[in-house]
Amino acid sequence: MINVSFWNIVFTVINLLILFVAFRIFFFKPIANIIAKRQQEANEIYDNAAEKESQADELKKEYEQKLVSVEEEKKQIISDARKSADSQYQKILADAKEDARNIKDAAVVEANQEKSKIIAGAKKEIADIVVDATTKVVGSKTGADIDSSLFDEFLGKAGE
Repeated sequence: MINVSFWNIVFTVINLLILFVAFRIFFFKPIANIIAKRQQEANEIYDNAAEKESQADELKKEYEQKLVSVEEEKKQIISDARKSADSQYQKILADAKEDARNIKDAAVVEANQEKSKIIAGAKKEIADIVVDATTKVVGSKTGADIDSSLFDEFLGKAGE
């Protein structure tokens, strides 16, 4: 049979307590320390990841702001270029109109000069014809028939 003695139970309980304390000191504490260190490392990694994520979010916001400012700057540059091109177009157009006006004025002046030369030449020719007619009249006969023939001759030469 099994003898159950008080001292056996006490020694078993003491052995169990000693084993519990030994396990606690040599087994549970180192394992708890390892678990705590790993938990701390995991927390640090998580904190670093969270910090990196917040930095990435800030960089993303900065990038988006820069992108918006670049877009606005692009629009401003395009607007300025259009204004500059428009002003250059207006200047070129005004210069072209001024040149056309000057050319037209010069042509009008030249045409008037040519007209004056032509009129002066025509007057000279008419005066020569009149002088010729007068010399013929004075040099030859006088009378209505002569005047009529001289007038016809004058008209014939003036028509040429």
